[in-house]
Amino acid sequence: MTHSERSIKTQSLQNQDGQDLRSQNVQLKAQFNRLLSNAHENQHKLKRFEEIEFKLMAAESIEELLSIIGDEYAQLFRLDACSLLLEDQDMSLRRLIPQALQDTQEGSFLTLLNFPVELEKLKYLPTQITTGIYHIAKHQWLMDNSRIESIAVMPLVRRGKTMGVFCCGSYDRDRFQAHAACDFLQRLSFIMAVCIENALNLERLKLSTMTDALTQVHNRRFFDQRLPEELARSERSLKAVSCLFLDIDHFKSVNDTYGHGVGDDVLCQVAQRIQTVLRTHDVLARYGGEEFAVLLPDTDNDEAMVVAQRIIMAVNKNRIVIGKKLILTVTLSAGVSTLMVDDAVAGSFHSAFGDIEQLGMKLLSTADKALYDAKEQGRNRAINAGLLALIDTVEVPQELNL
Repeated sequence: MTHSERSIKTQSLQNQDGQDLRSQNVQLKAQFNRLLSNAHENQHKLKRFEEIEFKLMAAESIEELLSIIGDEYAQLFRLDACSLLLEDQDMSLRRLIPQALQDTQEGSFLTLLNFPVELEKLKYLPTQITTGIYHIAKHQWLMDNSRIESIAVMPLVRRGKTMGVFCCGSYDRDRFQAHAACDFLQRLSFIMAVCIENALNLERLKLSTMTDALTQVHNRRFFDQRLPEELARSERSLKAVSCLFLDIDHFKSVNDTYGHGVGDDVLCQVAQRIQTVLRTHDVLARYGGEEFAVLLPDTDNDEAMVVAQRIIMAVNKNRIVIGKKLILTVTLSAGVSTLMVDDAVAGSFHSAFGDIEQLGMKLLSTADKALYDAKEQGRNRAINAGLLALIDTVEVPQELNL
């Protein structure tokens, strides 16, 4: 090989090496840019996760916490759907979580699990986060949405027990890929479980201060707090709300004849019988002594009278047994009042009564006056005060004899 040929070959090799080096540089630069882009993306993702975690930890009530999980989290991460399922075998959570959040309609965010088949599924759910394609046969009980293509299932575990599960759904089939890294979601599920547990414990503590120690129904403080809340909700929903005021007949003679221990037993048994007639979202409270108050949301006047009749029958149908020897016949009197809301009066509560608390006291005092009439007319009956108008008048009382 001549010197000239060797020079040409050397130059060719050098050019090839240069091209390979430039190609490697391009590839390395592209790889670096991808890594940098991923780092920036992860940094932004971490920032969003930290933002939602701080909000969860700062929530002051279970209502605020569920709002953050169901609304703000979904918006922040652009989720197409999300669902939260909580174990409620003893149905105690229904007393702790506001009724408005316990929406049982299809596609609702929150579901409280108490049926055995649901609890069994929750029990055997993997404790680690799983992601992948949405299969209706497998995932419908977690998220009932036929448009979902991929799903992330985040068990909420505390002290080795699955207390619930949070699910994120996407219409994008590639959003939650199987076996994808779930470090952020794993951390979030832990924080979410802790925050939910703490919020529920706080609600239990609040409830204990609003429960009558003897009868284990709500106390007057709780009732007085819920009354304006239900009236405000009634104004928004344009649905009626009714109030019952109940009093055990001749209760003083029970205490005088048999002692306060027997009187306490009577109070407890009467409270239990009243509770059997009511729905889960109705409010029963021991208002004082032998008096009970009942709040019936979404209940018109005719329906309220039916409830009052059923309560009276539940109390006097069977005699109350105390111990082995004492059997008592106990009766109850009731007063009923109702606030009807329609488009004509919606928004005028404040102008008519000054504030919602005054309206609540008016509704309660009207039922109390009807109760007094029931006592005067022979007891063991309900008197209907009728509809509470947005003026200081009440319809002529109607008697319901039993």
